[in-house]
Amino acid sequence: MNQESQSTTILISSSDETILERAYLSSTWRIIPLLSLLWLLAWVDRANVAFAKLQMLSELHFNEAVYGFGAGMFFIGYSVFVIPSILSLQKFGARRVIATLSIGWGVTSLGMMFVRTPLEFYLLRFLLGSFEAGFYPGVILYLTYWFPGKRRTRNFSIFHSAAICSTVVVGLTGAVVLQNMNGFGGLAGWRWMFLIQSIPTIMLGCLAALVLADRPASAKWLSSEQKHLVDADLRKDGAQVSESKEGPWAQLFTPIIWKLILVYFCVLCSNAALAFFIPSILKQAGFGGYASIGNALAVICILGAVVSVGISFLASRTGLIRWFSAGAALLTVASLLALVFVWHDNRAATFAALVLALGGTGAGISLFWYVPPRLLDGKTAAVGIAFISMFANLAGFFTPWLTGLTQTVTGHYTSSFVAIACIQALAAVLILTVIPATYRGKRLTGH
Repeated sequence: MNQESQSTTILISSSDETILERAYLSSTWRIIPLLSLLWLLAWVDRANVAFAKLQMLSELHFNEAVYGFGAGMFFIGYSVFVIPSILSLQKFGARRVIATLSIGWGVTSLGMMFVRTPLEFYLLRFLLGSFEAGFYPGVILYLTYWFPGKRRTRNFSIFHSAAICSTVVVGLTGAVVLQNMNGFGGLAGWRWMFLIQSIPTIMLGCLAALVLADRPASAKWLSSEQKHLVDADLRKDGAQVSESKEGPWAQLFTPIIWKLILVYFCVLCSNAALAFFIPSILKQAGFGGYASIGNALAVICILGAVVSVGISFLASRTGLIRWFSAGAALLTVASLLALVFVWHDNRAATFAALVLALGGTGAGISLFWYVPPRLLDGKTAAVGIAFISMFANLAGFFTPWLTGLTQTVTGHYTSSFVAIACIQALAAVLILTVIPATYRGKRLTGH
């Protein structure tokens, strides 16, 4: 029996290592680019309102408070529907649910071109959040079905960086449409922008239904031997996490869940402010017309993605997940405070501060989502991830609303960005104090 167990270990760890590596590589190329593109388009469809704002507010006679509230309504819909969406993914499979959600938010984004009143704006933003609710936590869960810990961290950092790159799409295409199609066919440029940017989402949603597989066992691109080796490797990786005897819903009321919610809420605050107000900041910083703002926005986001992936890579390589997470939060703090002092006077400094702020907040979110699958057991991971998203994403409502209201009342964004920087500093402290370095006997590292 011992000899048999030993031979099995040798089979998986040595002679079939090349086959296993090819299986993971094949799955990576089949899954990660498509999910990354959908995540990019999800952020295009949720954040393009920031670029549309440059025309939309004056045409519809909305003030900054109306805009901030409407931008934040996305996250109310997100929070309400995240748990039903993630449970639907478990019941009906990732392929069907991801495809359905993608098509749904694409159609809703298209509907934004018909907005006339604040109520219509609020309702469509709520509906958009409802459709997008299950995608991000669903992908986090979905990747646990396909990749062990270290590979999953690396692939997730690539997937997550697409969110930053989405602003490149918003900036470049938005600038072209707002500048060249304004008035075409009797429609404002911002209305054309919503139409043009929603079509790729609908098309990729249809493609997801054809390309994705729910789990490795049903993947047509893997051989039987590859499926067996991947299953064994994933079982070995999953075996490091103990299974709870309690039901998953009971586990949601344990302290670790609420600690993670608090940390993620703080991390998300800066992300929401940057996502919905960067074009306005660039305009105030003197970057000129739509083309100038769009080009600056694109370059800022590309460099921010490089910073984010670099931090995530170093965290995974060294295994110092908590320390790099806290460092990313502190980088965001420094960048936001610098931004407050420079964006009215120095274009170059504004540019650099935005790059570092995006890189810091992007890395902070990416590294945070390495933690929950490690700390939650197999039975609670799916609902736990959804629960964390449901409550923490309320930061996405709070921050834009606060920022827009501050601008309406005071005439500037300064006090809201200082407050957000303070919340990020709190995030750094919480990461090092409430997230345990060791949990249930397992050390939290990137390896």
